[in-house]
Amino acid sequence: MPHTKKRPKKVVRPEKMIKFSWGGTTQEWEEEADQVMHILQDQLDDQESDEELQNKIDYAHKKH
Repeated sequence: MPHTKKRPKKVVRPEKMIKFSWGGTTQEWEEEADQVMHILQDQLDDQESDEELQNKIDYAHKKH
């Protein structure tokens, strides 16, 4: 929603950024990719305003 105000973005220092490890099996890569996806989604969720979060909750309650 372009008209809603989001929380300010947090700067992540390069040494704290998520990195893939080299080597391993396909299953290990899939698990690592899944973990990275969840971390990135958590960062996006942290930027949501309380109003946006409440709208999502209200929408989910209407669906049930």
